[in-house]
Amino acid sequence: MKQLRSWTLAAALALTAVLLPAHTASARAAQPACPDGSVCFWSGEGFGGDYWEWTARSGYRDLPPNLHDHVGSFVASTRACFINWGPVEKRDVFNGDWRSQYRGDFGGRMDGVGPGGC
Repeated sequence: MKQLRSWTLAAALALTAVLLPAHTASARAAQPACPDGSVCFWSGEGFGGDYWEWTARSGYRDLPPNLHDHVGSFVASTRACFINWGPVEKRDVFNGDWRSQYRGDFGGRMDGVGPGGC
């Protein structure tokens, strides 16, 4: 019986050692910080590739050419309106919203961003 308990404890510790680092790594892979009052955009999914920061006080802006129809991920630290011009389509974004995979969604057709709600 003592040998079985030892094996169970060893198995539990081994399983914890395997699972814990994976959980910690995925927590670190969550959204990066974006300055207050801004929306941060990346061309790649998972917050990689080209980076651009839009600020609410700058008003409406077309996305730069490298992000036009190519927003792979974003983090919002303010309310904003994502806009596609052809056909006109808008998406409300709220402070705290983020997506690590956005190109297959609205990021694949997004043209610009403006302050406030749509």
